[in-house]
Amino acid sequence: MAETTTNRGKYEMVSKWLAAADLRCCYFTGTQTGTADPDLDTVADLEAVTSVAVAAERIALANETATQDDTNNRVNIDCDTIAFSAAPGVTAQGVAIYQEGASDAARNLIGIYTTGFPQPVDGGLNVNVSDFFRQG
Repeated sequence: MAETTTNRGKYEMVSKWLAAADLRCCYFTGTQTGTADPDLDTVADLEAVTSVAVAAERIALANETATQDDTNNRVNIDCDTIAFSAAPGVTAQGVAIYQEGASDAARNLIGIYTTGFPQPVDGGLNVNVSDFFRQG
């Protein structure tokens, strides 16, 4: 086994996975408590967290790109801004990015993001993405 994974190797692995992945985003309401658990595997697991409700609106990520970052010895994954429709009286506690599946139990979580939340969804919710995933 190699002792060093090269930045090009990281890029090759991540970019090939990214090309085949159908990544989506959803927001959740209720609370952030319990959502920062790295053992949450699926959207259904997130929905099972006490006082968390996952919104029905799911947005496909657009223009996902992987970039080799030799300065920081990692690969960064980015995408376009994610825009959710207005939902009067609703407050998003965070968003989750996941790989699409047949049901929430088959939708594997990639990441859960709560920095900058809660945010009202009254006039819509735009999530400005800046490297939602970094593989070092």
